[in-house]
Amino acid sequence: MSFSSRVKEELSYQAGNAMHCRIAEMAAILSMCGIVVLEETGKVSIKIQTENLSVARKYFTLVQKTFRINAYVSIRRNVVLKKNRVYTIMVAEHKDAIRVLQAIKYADEQAMIHMPEGIVNGMIVSNACCRRAFIRGAFLASGSISAPEKFYHLEFVCATKNGAEQLREIVNSFEVDSKIVNRKKNWIVYLKEGAQIVDILNVMEAHRSLMDLENVRILKEM
Repeated sequence: MSFSSRVKEELSYQAGNAMHCRIAEMAAILSMCGIVVLEETGKVSIKIQTENLSVARKYFTLVQKTFRINAYVSIRRNVVLKKNRVYTIMVAEHKDAIRVLQAIKYADEQAMIHMPEGIVNGMIVSNACCRRAFIRGAFLASGSISAPEKFYHLEFVCATKNGAEQLREIVNSFEVDSKIVNRKKNWIVYLKEGAQIVDILNVMEAHRSLMDLENVRILKEM
């Protein structure tokens, strides 16, 4: 298992006790790898697709723990990479999907859908604890980290420039200096300094992975 996968596995078992923090983490996952499906009949559903079991497990747990609603899980083989599995978690009931969307500020009290220009409504990440949860969810859904024995690099892949700029602001609110670069059709928020990556692992509460990285840093300095 890669170092990036180990970090995600650790984060998949880390959940905030407060409901507002769980909502922030759900908002991150949904904004990064989710789809809001609006049918012609007006019915709304939510679909999350990922090849990472840790992300699927975490989102399923958050939905059940936060809203006490049922989410449907399906697994299929990736058509291109046949060894990989694609996990789909779906909130299929209209009323349940609306509850989730209203909680993460994607729908108003009249159930009208309003997608933010960035990746999340600013109210969702107004508290520091919620920003921690949001970064954790964003890393689970679209982040990666290199093996520290080789080099230091942590990144988040965003679909839009607005989303990348908002995520950079959220990450940098914890006194690190992340940067943005355009890569093909995506915008990448990244960190390249070992000390700052340690800080973000601490923000996300990936303490076991943090210690592993620190041990590598000590050996490399020696």
